[in-house]
Amino acid sequence: MTAIRVAYLLEQCWHPVPGGTAVAAVGLARALADRPDIELVGLAARHRAPPPGDLQPTVPVVHSALPRAALYEAWHRLGRPVVDRLVGRPDLVHASGGAVPVTAGPLVATVYDLSWRHRPDWATRRGRRLAESWLNDARRADRVVCPSEATRRDLAVAGFDENRLTVVPLGVELCDVDPDRPAALRSARGLDGPFVLWVGTLEPRKNLPVLVQAMQQIPGVPLVVVGPTGWRADPKAILGPLGDLAHFVGPVGEADKQAWYAAADVFCYPSLLEGFGLPVAEAMARGTPVVTAAGTATEEVAAGAALVVDPTDPVALADAIASVLADQGLSARLAEAGRRRAAELTWSNAARAMAEVYLEALGR
Repeated sequence: MTAIRVAYLLEQCWHPVPGGTAVAAVGLARALADRPDIELVGLAARHRAPPPGDLQPTVPVVHSALPRAALYEAWHRLGRPVVDRLVGRPDLVHASGGAVPVTAGPLVATVYDLSWRHRPDWATRRGRRLAESWLNDARRADRVVCPSEATRRDLAVAGFDENRLTVVPLGVELCDVDPDRPAALRSARGLDGPFVLWVGTLEPRKNLPVLVQAMQQIPGVPLVVVGPTGWRADPKAILGPLGDLAHFVGPVGEADKQAWYAAADVFCYPSLLEGFGLPVAEAMARGTPVVTAAGTATEEVAAGAALVVDPTDPVALADAIASVLADQGLSARLAEAGRRRAAELTWSNAARAMAEVYLEALGR
């Protein structure tokens, strides 16, 4: 069988705060490119340099003559430029998250979440406008992919044809970590006892203030926060109530992020809404016990391998965290269950499922 030639959006790698959608796009692209039945060509706007940080595309990327803002607006408002000629007439185009390229051929679109529809105050006015325009553009896709049942339900409520919706869970990939690095990170921060870790982009829906309230009920245990700052998030104001027990690390490279997971005694992620929740999968893969939000996509990701509680209840969060810190048996059971669950969440599995979606979009 001739390989399916796929034009695959990778512009997310150049976004100012790439977030989990860019991590997912790159992880899936790498696994798809390893398949003999897929020929992947990346698609991006005009750039003078590669993307910063660890999110380097591992497939060839063709660039539009337009910069990002103009390209996104042209796709949405004008229905051009059609990308088929730019990328050498692909068999199909995959909008891997966010903006939806224009094509005359089959189209697959990934939608991660509809958080702005649940809580408009979680996004800027411009962010809501962009998200709504991309969601509407995704309606012309032959197949729409989402990472969780939670998002699939939201898309059905939003009027998407359920027969065109497919859930493809994301994968998790661990980089090698210097075995001495976790201890070095602890030492540099003066962390000589148990601590709780949170990883992500600081933004309202991540619910960090409630975690801070919970940590105030666990005397003497520090909270380490790793990740970039998003919209309407002031780390000093959010973490201020914890005083010296709060450690805001900020954005780090992939190796240090993985080392922080390995160093932590508990990973707590009480996000109010996620499309998937990659940090939960990453923590479980490192064998770090997880506490996360009940009734959300992260509970799907955990699949019984984490403690799940009401994310709006700081007392419940504190009790769950404290129970893991106090009970070595529970901690060990969660660590082992997390590793087993994370082993199911591979990018090769995601790529296999996505290849099936491509065949459906092509009518094969």
